[in-house]
Amino acid sequence: MSKNELPVDKTLQLIQPNGLLSTVLSGFEARESQQQMMADIINLYNKKGIALIEAGTGTGKSIAYLIPALLWAHLRKERTLISTNTITLQEQLIHKDIPLLTKALKLDVKAVLVKGMNNYLCKRKLVDTKEELLLLPPEDARELEKIEEWEATTQDGSRSSLSFVPSGSTWERVCAENDTCNRHACPYYKECHFFKARQQANDAQILVANHHLLFADIKYRSETDNYKEAAVLPPYHTVVLDEAHNIEDVATEYFSTRISQAGLLRTINKLGSEKTGKLTFLRQKLQNHFKNNTKATTSILMRLLTDLPAHRNDLTALIGDAFFSFSEFVQTQGTVGQEDFQAEKKLRLLPRHRELTEWTEGIVRRSQKLLSALKNYIQSVNSLEADLSALKDEKFEEQTKNLRFDIAALLKRLEGACESLELFISDKNMSSSVRWIELQTFHSRQNVHLVNTDLDIAPKLAESLFSKFPSILLCSATLSTNKQFQFIRQRLGITPELLNGVQISEKIYDSPFNYQVQALLAVPKDIPNPTDPAFNAAAIESIWNAIQASNGNAFVLFTSYSMLRSCFNQLAEKLVSHRYHPLKQGDDNRRALIEKFKAKERSVLFGTDSFWEGVDVAGEALRCVIIVKLPFKVPSEPIIQARSEAISAKGGDPFFEYSLPTAIVKFKQGFGRLIRNKQDRGCIVCLDTRLINKAYGKQFLNSLPTCNHLYTDSASLKKQMSDFYQKTFYLTKKKSE
Repeated sequence: MSKNELPVDKTLQLIQPNGLLSTVLSGFEARESQQQMMADIINLYNKKGIALIEAGTGTGKSIAYLIPALLWAHLRKERTLISTNTITLQEQLIHKDIPLLTKALKLDVKAVLVKGMNNYLCKRKLVDTKEELLLLPPEDARELEKIEEWEATTQDGSRSSLSFVPSGSTWERVCAENDTCNRHACPYYKECHFFKARQQANDAQILVANHHLLFADIKYRSETDNYKEAAVLPPYHTVVLDEAHNIEDVATEYFSTRISQAGLLRTINKLGSEKTGKLTFLRQKLQNHFKNNTKATTSILMRLLTDLPAHRNDLTALIGDAFFSFSEFVQTQGTVGQEDFQAEKKLRLLPRHRELTEWTEGIVRRSQKLLSALKNYIQSVNSLEADLSALKDEKFEEQTKNLRFDIAALLKRLEGACESLELFISDKNMSSSVRWIELQTFHSRQNVHLVNTDLDIAPKLAESLFSKFPSILLCSATLSTNKQFQFIRQRLGITPELLNGVQISEKIYDSPFNYQVQALLAVPKDIPNPTDPAFNAAAIESIWNAIQASNGNAFVLFTSYSMLRSCFNQLAEKLVSHRYHPLKQGDDNRRALIEKFKAKERSVLFGTDSFWEGVDVAGEALRCVIIVKLPFKVPSEPIIQARSEAISAKGGDPFFEYSLPTAIVKFKQGFGRLIRNKQDRGCIVCLDTRLINKAYGKQFLNSLPTCNHLYTDSASLKKQMSDFYQKTFYLTKKKSE
């Protein structure tokens, strides 16, 4: 072994019985699976390559990868980036795990939680916005005054340290943004919260970030072919992708282009609104500075007072006209999709749509008219800047340089919107991309989105991420399907064909928890199939029986918000009358709902997509998880539909190669909400009989930890669940002791 490699046996001694961690960390338990996982990760650092590791709940995967990362940083002075999907895990790593380990190991290794730029306050924008207070709506002005008070005392300038949650529009006025940041030219550069945070990141050996920030960095590096110097993030040697089952969805979203009616209008209004637009403030500064108008200033003022506002009004009308045509097209061509949390309707664009008169004469013509007007508006504002510079007034230049910098940034956004709209209505890259029109209704207001994404991101991920770093670890409690990694490897491009010569390893480590004692998987076998019209009524009855058996403290997990809302509305009154505390997704943010759930005994939380994972409720606060349907993705979702067609075109089976593995991973996530430590106990109730009646149900069951299964009739469900809770009550007493 080279002196520059981590010693496997010596390092493993740290987490073995009577090792260092068992003596310095209260409650630490030596686990064989954790030791084996850490040995794999040490070898990954020493020998390089890509490792996929599924570590069941309770394995201690964080410690298994943190110790090698910390020791490698100490030994080799090389940086590791740890990327997660949830802020909960990021905060656990930064505030708990890493401080404990660096203290125990007596290592001087610095770790930093890295956040995206718009999480930080921009001092320049706050100062500039203060001049606009009198022109802002009263509520916005009050929020800005609160932010100003907070800015005087904040240590980090991060939105998370604010004592209240500002509106999106207010925070957007004052947050740091890449295109409105003039870096060293900014008078507040030395005091900048964001650049202070980035300096801390530059000095750190361990970076903790989320997947979105990772892909922002990867996208920039791939576009500039820069993998050695700082980009969005400082350079790093090793990548640890925790919660790696989310990678495909996050990468797909990040590499997509999206333009919306509301977003385009927001940019136009930030630039040219008659009350609070940047051009309005520029006009005021021009009037205040040049008391005696010259021919040049009069010409500029006329454009600011009449020409550009008129142009903006025309643009607003054209935006409404063009996006209405997209909305109308969705309605007339038949909406594809399902009602979800924001009542979305989606229409995937197919070659036949582009041949319709409504497309060629309606959408394309109106979009081209909008594009022409947008480009003219951009050109007009740019020419204004040239005329302002020609005034050669240094004092005015100084007074307006920040404002004009912001105007230039907003024009760049409009140019980007033009490019996205042009691509969307063109025939370019149609065979390798998926495009759809999406209608979202929120509080009776409709917003139209135009989305364009790659059909297959595996080659892009292989080229821009997996082939670029010496060592990459992907880990999660749910990476495999039916005990195999083939699905996630194909989806992410971790294949010999795309990564020639890269060493790839796979391991599964089961949870150390005794699921056969702690958990019961129950399926009421006489409940109708989910496609049966009688299913909803039967499901509601079974949900009620399960809640009674567990005395509440239950999650009810749905695959659609419409069914969630229907079941909640029919059960809420009964729950309250029996002293239960019903909670529904959408009535508050996720963190607040979880805190309410933990705080009140006999709570029942009705949740959909985001509650299937990343939620950790240990102990008796959660003793029942009810999975209403197997979590198959909606087959008519544009991206799902297109990927399925691509698999069929290659002679494959989209159900078994894509839909089923995706659902299994999601099901494992929902199942995993229940047992979080050795004293937890409870029932997982699945109301979807396809789990036991369909041949593919065995793949779901084979992917779960080994536990007792109960297949019974609905009438017996409550009694047999109650028996299980009585038999396992000793576990709760054991915990209290």
